[in-house]
Amino acid sequence: MKSLLFAILIVGAFFTLSGCASRPEGIFNPDPQVSLVWPSPPDIPRIRFFRQVSGPEDFRSESRSSVVMRWIAGDVEPELPLRAPYGITADGHGRIWVADPESHAVHIYDLADRQSDYLLRAGRDLFLSPVGVAYDPNRELLYVSDSGLNRVFVLDAKGRLLGQRQPETGFSRPGGLALDSQGILYVVDVLKGRVEMFSPEGAHLGGLQGGAGEMNRPSNVAVDPSGRVYVTDSLNFRIVVFGADRKIVATFGKVGDGPGYFARPRGVAVDSQGHIYVSDAAFDNVQVFDLTGNLLLHFGGAGKSPGRFNLPAGLFFDRDDRLYVADTYNRRVQIFEYLPQ
Repeated sequence: MKSLLFAILIVGAFFTLSGCASRPEGIFNPDPQVSLVWPSPPDIPRIRFFRQVSGPEDFRSESRSSVVMRWIAGDVEPELPLRAPYGITADGHGRIWVADPESHAVHIYDLADRQSDYLLRAGRDLFLSPVGVAYDPNRELLYVSDSGLNRVFVLDAKGRLLGQRQPETGFSRPGGLALDSQGILYVVDVLKGRVEMFSPEGAHLGGLQGGAGEMNRPSNVAVDPSGRVYVTDSLNFRIVVFGADRKIVATFGKVGDGPGYFARPRGVAVDSQGHIYVSDAAFDNVQVFDLTGNLLLHFGGAGKSPGRFNLPAGLFFDRDDRLYVADTYNRRVQIFEYLPQ
């Protein structure tokens, strides 16, 4: 009786404080309450704020009192908030996967169906430090790299373990992931300073290295439609670009404290017209370059408001030129749109 009364009191407190939370409509449409573009008028806008995702609270379709009562009754698992999102990918239809090493989980948000979920394990292995995610829409495969377990897992669309990807000598610390149009998987090995490649069937296809000077703690990787591979060479404060023939075709960037330089480069992504986006956790911004390293634009800055960042990390472009940014210590995902002219 006492436990039932305690549960009723908890529900009453949630109901009194929070009221009923209805599911937001049109969640995969731009946020009508925020109008932000870069550069600012009268210049032609190139980037537009789309919306943000802060966690499972964005997807609630019932009152908190109902959620709490069903949780107490054992009908639902407790929600898992975003704690430190790092790696990110999306399918372009509303589904987003976020690797969160601090919560030891991969969060799943479906903006079209207004649902949220999470994965805590791959088969029998509990995630320790998931940092990279990539999704193959043609084969419905989800790849997750765990830098604590030194493994790259292959899951189906329902989160069931299908296998692993591993080079002959194993990984030292797998990091960022990316897929090309053929389904070839690219895995950054942070400590080895290499990017390992795997066929869709799992065959190891060799690796990419940084040439003279080598790569020093590479962190993330992206692939454009032409097959060029872009690697954030973090402690060399540069981006290394490989051609489809696996040879270096360009490098740009150097350490500095102003626009066009790098201090703590992390994520990298490429839009449909070949512009290169790099997040910098020291500047709390995203910088946009051409292939020769010319700075075209930068947006962001430290803060919590839309369009501002706190240690941004992973970047990903979907097929409709929407840019997803893991805004790590604001504990959210921000989505932007590239506006081609």
